[in-house]
Amino acid sequence: MKRIASNGAIVALSASALAFAGVVVFRAVPSMRATEERMIEAGTLVARAGSIEAIEHRRDEARARLDEVRLRADRVLRAIPTTPDQAHLMRMLALGSSADVGTQTIVAGDALPATNGAAGLKAVPITIEMRASFAKVIELLCRAEGDRRLVRPIGVEITRTADAKSDDAVPLVDARIELDAVYGVADAKSPAGGEP
Repeated sequence: MKRIASNGAIVALSASALAFAGVVVFRAVPSMRATEERMIEAGTLVARAGSIEAIEHRRDEARARLDEVRLRADRVLRAIPTTPDQAHLMRMLALGSSADVGTQTIVAGDALPATNGAAGLKAVPITIEMRASFAKVIELLCRAEGDRRLVRPIGVEITRTADAKSDDAVPLVDARIELDAVYGVADAKSPAGGEP
């Protein structure tokens, strides 16, 4: 016996199919659109994160270059203190006793205007007379020029000692070193030596 679907069953099946299609269209399509929007947004965020990483990388490189420039500047630039701080100068210039140091005399003079003419800056002239090895004389000069404050060599005289013998363990030299240590507060109106 052959069964034939009734019109009512076909209509019900058609209505069910349409209802299912309607659910799919009204539920799935917005979900697919939302998914597509989220994918676009995710791509944008990934691109933005990549650009942030690139910016951070450039920032880190700039910081490294800045640190390098600061180190180079610290090797060259010197501070100008507001007071003479002669105690620091004497400690820095005094050599300890050893076989390669004979005598050392350090004399600090009265403060004078700094040689560059900037108002408010003064310089303490310092004269060092010593009998020591040539290496110790150079060490003292390096200490003076490498100090954190501005100490300028004015004159250096080095002569071989009259009583130097070839059998001495360490040959000594006589040295006279003239320095000046700059201090004070420069007048803002007179940059580098005079009126603008």
